[in-house]
Amino acid sequence: MKAIGIDLGTTNSVISRYDEGRSAATVLTNGEGEVLTPSVVAMRSRDGKESLLVGRTAVNYAGRQPQNTIVSVKRLMGRDYADPAVVEARDRLAYPIVAGPDEDPRAHVMLSDRRYRPAEVSGLILKKLKQDASRFVGDEVTHAVITVPAYFHDSQRAATRDAGHQAGLIVKKIIDEPTAAAIAFGMDAGQERRRILVYDLGGGTFDISILNMVKGTQGHGQFQVLDFHGDSWLGGDDFDLAIVERIVEWVKAECGVDPSGDRQFRYLAKAAAESAKRQLSQVQEADIIIPAAFRPDDGGPLVDVEMTLTRDEFNAMVRELVDRTMRLVKEALNRQSLERDDITDVLLVGGSTLTPLVYQTVESFFGAGKVRRDINPMECVALGAGLLAGTMQGVECPQCGKSNEDTAAVCESCDASLAGAQPLQAPVIYEVTGMALGIGAVKGTQRDIFVPIIPRGTPYPLAEPRRKSFNATDGRRIRVPVYEGDNPVASRNNEQGVIEFELPQDIGAASRVDVTFNYDSDRIVTVLISVPGTDMAKETTLRTDTRRTPPPDQEKEDDAATVREQLTYTISDAHRFLDSYGEFVQEHQTMKIRRDIDQAQHVLNFGDTPECRRMIALLRQDMYSSGIASQFLLAERAADGAPPQLARDINAAVASVQRSYRGGNTEQAAEQARLLKALVARVFVQRSVPGGDDLNRDGLLEVSEEYLPRYEG
Repeated sequence: MKAIGIDLGTTNSVISRYDEGRSAATVLTNGEGEVLTPSVVAMRSRDGKESLLVGRTAVNYAGRQPQNTIVSVKRLMGRDYADPAVVEARDRLAYPIVAGPDEDPRAHVMLSDRRYRPAEVSGLILKKLKQDASRFVGDEVTHAVITVPAYFHDSQRAATRDAGHQAGLIVKKIIDEPTAAAIAFGMDAGQERRRILVYDLGGGTFDISILNMVKGTQGHGQFQVLDFHGDSWLGGDDFDLAIVERIVEWVKAECGVDPSGDRQFRYLAKAAAESAKRQLSQVQEADIIIPAAFRPDDGGPLVDVEMTLTRDEFNAMVRELVDRTMRLVKEALNRQSLERDDITDVLLVGGSTLTPLVYQTVESFFGAGKVRRDINPMECVALGAGLLAGTMQGVECPQCGKSNEDTAAVCESCDASLAGAQPLQAPVIYEVTGMALGIGAVKGTQRDIFVPIIPRGTPYPLAEPRRKSFNATDGRRIRVPVYEGDNPVASRNNEQGVIEFELPQDIGAASRVDVTFNYDSDRIVTVLISVPGTDMAKETTLRTDTRRTPPPDQEKEDDAATVREQLTYTISDAHRFLDSYGEFVQEHQTMKIRRDIDQAQHVLNFGDTPECRRMIALLRQDMYSSGIASQFLLAERAADGAPPQLARDINAAVASVQRSYRGGNTEQAAEQARLLKALVARVFVQRSVPGGDDLNRDGLLEVSEEYLPRYEG
C-alpha cells in the first residue's frame, strides 16, 4: 500500500509522502517539476476535438477560453445552487455555474457543453496528483489522507471524499487543514505541552483551530482539538477580487467604459491581481499591465491596462478582510475562555499569510515571539497529511489490543466496537464537532425549530450514538431534514441532506419516532429512524442530491380565499374532534386544542394568509398527535367509504377499544387497538377513503422527549 498526503487547495494543491527512514514527511514535485499544482481544470478545443487539461497546462490555456476554465472549485464543493455564496460566485467567476439536473439542489459547473459536479472537477485534480506521485515514488499510489478546511460542513467533506473516490483513491482520512499543520509543527516541537492556535488563511477559506499538543513517546505526539472557527468564504481570492475592482475603476476613469461584465476581462484582471499581490509582499508598489484587456461592445478601440498599485493602497483595500479574520480569532478564544497569553504558539498557514498586513496584524495581537514563521505556510498542511498517511497502520482494539484495518467497524478478533479506537503509531488526534448536528422539527406553534442531537463541541468518533424522540404528525410519509449549525431556526443552518421514509400501514400516523445519530472518525453521519416496539427501522447516510426543505415562508403561496376556507373547515373539524373523542384526550392536550381553536378563529377574522396556513397546520397537528383519540379519528375516516363489512369491523373495533379504556383495562385496550390499526391500514392501502390524500402529505416530526401518555379514564 502506497499512501500520500494531499493538501487540496483552492488555488494550489500539494502532495507529500512519509519517509519511514527519516521519520519525516517530504513534499513531492509534480510532473512539471513544481511543488505547487494549480487547482485548475480546463477544456481545450482543437481541430474539432476536446481534451481536459489539469494544473499548469490548464492555467497556460485559460487566457484563451476563461469560460471553459474552472478555478476556485473548492469554494463550490458541497454547496447548493441557491447558496448565497454560490449566487455571489456566479457573478464573480468567468465560467458558468448552473443548477443540478432534476431535483438535485447542488451547484454544478459547465465545461464546454457538459455539466460537472464540483466533486468531479476536484476528482480530476486529485487524479493528476495521484499520477504524479506514483511516477515520483515508482509505484502506484492507492491511499491518501486529504485535508479540508476545519470549517467545512459535513456536505463539503462528503464531496471531498467523493472527489477522492472519483480519482481512484482509497481515502484513509479526511483531516482538518489546521490540524495537519499542527502535526507537521509537532515533529520538531519538543516534549513540553503546548497550546497552539492555527491561523489558516488560504485561497478560499479561513480557519482558526485551537489545539493542545503533547509530544508522544513514539515521537508523533497527541493533539486535542479544543475548538475551531472560521469562514468558508474568506481567503486570498477576496484579496485578488479587491484588486480586480480597483482595475475596473481605473478602466472606467481612464477609458470611459465599464468592463466589469466581460468574463474574459475579469479573468485577465484576476490573473494580474494575483501577480500584483505577490509582488506587494516583497516590494512597495507593483505595475499592473494587461495588453488588449477589453474590447467595448460599441466597437471602440481595445483597452490596455497600465496602472500602479502601492502596498499602502492594497493594505487599505483589504484591511477590513484582515480585521474580519481577527474578530473570528477573538471569538474562538472567547468561546474557550482563553486569553492571548494562554496561547504558546501561533502557526501561520496558507499562502495569504505571506501578505505583510496579515502577519503583521497577527504578530501585533499575539506578540512576534509566538508567531512561528519558520514553517512553510504553503507546505506544512501537506506535510502533516503525509505524515499521517504514512503512519496510520490500522487501529488497536481497545478490548483485546489486536490490530485492525483503518476502516474496520468492529474488531476481527473479538467483535468489540472500534468506535473511538486509536490508530497505531500515528499521531493521536482527539477531535470535536465545530457545530451542532440535528434536525428540523415542530415545537408548539413553531414549525422550523432546530433540535440538536449531537451538540457543538462533542468529541468524536462517538462512543455511542445519540438519540432523541419525536412524534410523527401530518401524514405517513415522513421527511427528516438534517442540519448543521447553531441557529435555533432550522432553515438558517446548513442542510446536510434529507431522509425520507414511509410509516408502515400497521403503525399509527401519530406514533413516536426515535432519531439516532452516529458520527465516525471521518465525520460521516449515519442516521437511524425507528419506531419503538416495532420492527420499523431505517438506517442510512445522508442524501445530498435531494430537494431541500424550504422554510415555511418560502412555501408555495395558495390563494388567500382558499386558505381561509380551509381554515374554516379545519376549525370545524377540531371542534367535532373534541365533541366526538374529547374524553379520550389528555386534559392538558384538550386545553391546548381549545386555545389553538380560539387563536385560529382570531386569525381567521384578522390574520393574513401565512398565519391562516400556520393555524391549519397547527390544528391538524393537534388532531393527529392526541394519542388514542387520533386513532379513532383515523378509523372514522377509514370507515367512511370502506367496503360495508370492513367498515362494520372498524366501527366494532373502535367500540371495543373505547369500552376497554373506559373500564380501565389498558392491556386489553392496547391489544384491541393493534387490531384497529391493522383494519385501518387495509383501507389506506386500498386508497378508497375520501380525504385519504390529506393523510399522505409529507409529514413532520414534533419535538417530544417522551411518548404521549395513554388515556386514563
